[in-house]
Order: sequence, then structure tokens, then C-alpha cells
Amino acid sequence: MAAYAKPLPMPDIDSQQFWDGCRARELRAQRCQSCGKFRWPPQAFCPHCYSWEFEWAKLGGTGTVCSFVVVHYVSVPAFQDDVPYIVGHITIDGSDNRVTLISNVIECPWEDVRVGMPVRVVFEDVTPEVTLPKFRPL
Repeated sequence: MAAYAKPLPMPDIDSQQFWDGCRARELRAQRCQSCGKFRWPPQAFCPHCYSWEFEWAKLGGTGTVCSFVVVHYVSVPAFQDDVPYIVGHITIDGSDNRVTLISNVIECPWEDVRVGMPVRVVFEDVTPEVTLPKFRPL
């Protein structure tokens, strides 16, 4: 695997299970064990009922583009070969619209991306330790 020159996520105590899930090719999110609502982004207590109890739930691999931008100019040289590329705000199905990820929409011409477009997660191994979730049209 070639050296990866782009910025990498820095998992912390709250997000480590999400990134471990990505390595296992699963999307995971915290779900409150008291009120049952998804807790996103991962955090110590539920913003709805203030419970500290939670479990990590496996999510389906589909979602919807709720907004996006097309990047034509880069300020970080490592992204130069990717322009134009799409950064999408993806709402994950089955999460009651509580889990949204910012990620790339790939395998689609930028002119064809639309708000409301259904997408499926694909995982990209960028280092032996880091796997990134990205999305492609269904």
C-alpha cells in the first residue's frame, strides 16, 4: 500500500468504535439504552435524555445525499489529483435522520449528484489501520 498523504481521522475514546466498525466494513453508531435514540456524533451521554448508557448498533449501509459541494480548487496539495470531487452530507437510513456523515460521493460524475440521491457505503482501506467510509449511488 502506497503512503497515504491525505489527512487521517484521529479516533478518540468516543469515536474509536465507529472507526473499528469501518475497518470491519460496518457503519456503527451509539444508541441510547434509556431512550433508544441514536447518539451522533459519538459522545459520553445522550443529548436527549442525558443517560450515560449506550450500545453500538450496526447501521444499514444505505443513505441519502442531503447536501453536497463539488470541490474544484484545493488548498491541500494532496487532494490535487482528485479534483473535481464531491463532499456530501449523507443521512444514514434507519437512524431516524440522527446519523449524518460527511464523506465523499464516488463513482459518479459530479454533474449527476443530486440532493435526495440514494447512496450505499463503500469502504476504502487507506492505511493498514484506517478504513474510510465513502458513498456511491445505488
